[in-house]
Amino acid sequence: FRIHEERDAGLSPSQIGARHEISGVAVQQFLRARATTTLPTPFELSKNSHGRVLAIPLYWLGFITASGRVYHRTAAHPLVLSLDTEDLEHVRTMVADLLRTHPTYEFCYSSRDGHQAYIRERDLGEAVTHWGVTTDPREAALPVDYIPGAALPHFVRGLIEGQVLHPPFGGRKRVNAHPSSRVRRVTIPGSSRFLEALRRRLRDASPAINGEVVATSAPNAALLNFTGPAALAVLRYAYRDPVRCSPRADKLVKAFGPAPSS
Repeated sequence: FRIHEERDAGLSPSQIGARHEISGVAVQQFLRARATTTLPTPFELSKNSHGRVLAIPLYWLGFITASGRVYHRTAAHPLVLSLDTEDLEHVRTMVADLLRTHPTYEFCYSSRDGHQAYIRERDLGEAVTHWGVTTDPREAALPVDYIPGAALPHFVRGLIEGQVLHPPFGGRKRVNAHPSSRVRRVTIPGSSRFLEALRRRLRDASPAINGEVVATSAPNAALLNFTGPAALAVLRYAYRDPVRCSPRADKLVKAFGPAPSS
């Protein structure tokens, strides 16, 4: 973000690079336009954070944060997602929503991480890297304060639906394939800093969304838990306008989405 601000202030790539101890060429690469993806970077959101057009890309940003990461040290910047078997087709929708090209992507199965999707589109990978989504989802540290308030419900919905290990969408598959609207627990993993910021944003949106951040045994990892009425409150918040959502969310959309017009 600071690099973008310094460019706007009139500094050259070499001057910016000297400030951050990187080359001017690296700065130019970082600042280049990414025309093939619709996913905005934090700086782009700061310049234009209005409009319903953000609903879909920020839903996918939440989904990616929950289920994947970019391998940013390789030139192609591949995005790798770990998925429930019923969300494999949902990835095709993501590709259509976030990319203006026909990218190379494939599905595979990992003995450790289960079903995965590899999306090899550099512009998308770099845009995700701008958000810092480069570590294990259990240690996610996305800067949630850059997400506009109007778009936050869409991000949270994606974050909930992208889970493969935690309820309501992750965990025991026979129970959570299509979560019930009577769900009593919603869990979001990530770094303590990210989850505390998200908890604060959600409490500001509604006091009823009263989550608790708890540490785990893994370094840099925590859980944001919503139980009982708080779980229903966060689902009501996330599904009040479900512009994009997983097909597995049918029961939640019916329970918490907008009432059908007469």
